[in-house]
Amino acid sequence: MNDSGAAERRIDSHIPFTRSLTFRQAAVTLLIVALLGLLGGVVELGADWRSMRAEIQENTLRSLELVRGSASQAAFQFNDDLAAQVVDGLFAHREMESVVLRDNFGGVLTRRDREDTPPAGAVVSRLFGDITDYSVDLRYGAVPEASTDVGALEVTLAAGEIGARFTDRGLVIFVVGLIKAVVISALVVLIFYFMITRPLIGLHTAITRIDPVRPGDWPRPRFPRHERDELGQIVSSLDHLMQAFQQGLEQRDRARDENMRLGAELDVSRRIQHILLPSRDELDAIEGLDIATHMEPAQEVGGDYYDILSHDEGVRIGIGDVTGHGLESGVVMLMTQSAVRTLLTSREQDMVRVMDVINTTIYNNVQRMGCGKNLTLALLDYRRALEGSEPGVRGHINISGQHETVIIARRDGSMEVIDTDELGFPIGLVEEMAHFVGQISTDLHEGDVVVLYTDGITEAADEQNRLYGQDRLLEVIARHRDESAESIKDTIINDVKRHMGNQILYDDLTLVILKQK
Repeated sequence: MNDSGAAERRIDSHIPFTRSLTFRQAAVTLLIVALLGLLGGVVELGADWRSMRAEIQENTLRSLELVRGSASQAAFQFNDDLAAQVVDGLFAHREMESVVLRDNFGGVLTRRDREDTPPAGAVVSRLFGDITDYSVDLRYGAVPEASTDVGALEVTLAAGEIGARFTDRGLVIFVVGLIKAVVISALVVLIFYFMITRPLIGLHTAITRIDPVRPGDWPRPRFPRHERDELGQIVSSLDHLMQAFQQGLEQRDRARDENMRLGAELDVSRRIQHILLPSRDELDAIEGLDIATHMEPAQEVGGDYYDILSHDEGVRIGIGDVTGHGLESGVVMLMTQSAVRTLLTSREQDMVRVMDVINTTIYNNVQRMGCGKNLTLALLDYRRALEGSEPGVRGHINISGQHETVIIARRDGSMEVIDTDELGFPIGLVEEMAHFVGQISTDLHEGDVVVLYTDGITEAADEQNRLYGQDRLLEVIARHRDESAESIKDTIINDVKRHMGNQILYDDLTLVILKQK
């Protein structure tokens, strides 16, 4: 069996079924359909109750009318045998609890009482208690106007027997409703699976099979009927990126033939890195945050990564640092940027899932490259505060993944340093890392400043090899926290450069400043 098939099985196997989109869709659909089915069953049961009451009354009155003549003759003649036949005929119905034939003096000619009727509870008595007693006056004579009163025929229906019949019918209604709910849920889940879940799995599988040597020949999935929706746009955007990357590699090969291989490779990679960085216009369009960024590679191609993706409720920020720098680190950085953007654009909310898929993708590609690269990566999800939030809270951030510390300078003067060591694991170092991923959430108030950086900032050395350090970075942030994000960024970079003096830049410098408006 080939390696790609094995990789696909590993990716699918570590996703618990209870956390899959299919399971959640099934659960939600079943719940909704069950509730609607329950409501419909109650309505149907109410209609059945009214129908059953009318049916019982109609059948009882019809039966009494049928035996009225015979009962009148038996009462007039005091014929015990005929009276017993009439009463026994009525008593043959299971609903009858008591049948009494009286003469016109109130005496009982014949009576039948059933002893084995089920007891009627309070609910049954309330539902059917008012339709259990019936009495028919008996008259005898050739002409109705000249007939005489000869007695009465009285019947009492067994409410418990009627209630048992009603319960059986209600049980059938609810069982049928439950079967409908399960069938409808299964159909909806199947449709959801074939329309959304399976195409996403196919896209993920295609990404993991990208050959870093020939990314333009990646196995682009074909999703019929998805060409014009969001999934089709994601595939198209990823294909454009892979084709652009392939073009860069082809330009590198042509430059090699012309004895310009190295310069062309670095130039193409550097331009791709620059193109993929968020533009100033994109950053200015983000509501709620004042954002400034700086990325300076130690060589022509850097191994640092950052990206800022805006969505309806806020913004997602990624920052990472690939081991080493140069072309291979830049390639890993580009693959990371592509994987992160693809997953976040698909609106995947589960950060554990995002981190695990990115790790699997990078791990498989790094294994193919044989370069042993890995990277630290932190993802921040910023959302603007909604109405009803705590007073003064303007936004919320969720932090996930292992990278450098996250510094928050509060407007009240306090400084927070969030350690991310327990929030993840280096990307691409091991094949599976879902169980390492954690998350921290915090609120932002007006004027709060969040600082993200790579170790090129804190490990910048002067001519005596003294490091810039986190303490000095905290001091600069604290002194300038009231300034704009761009001013804070410029101040930090200028201070790092002053510390370095004439020393050569040995590591990439990346800095992202977020200030809550």
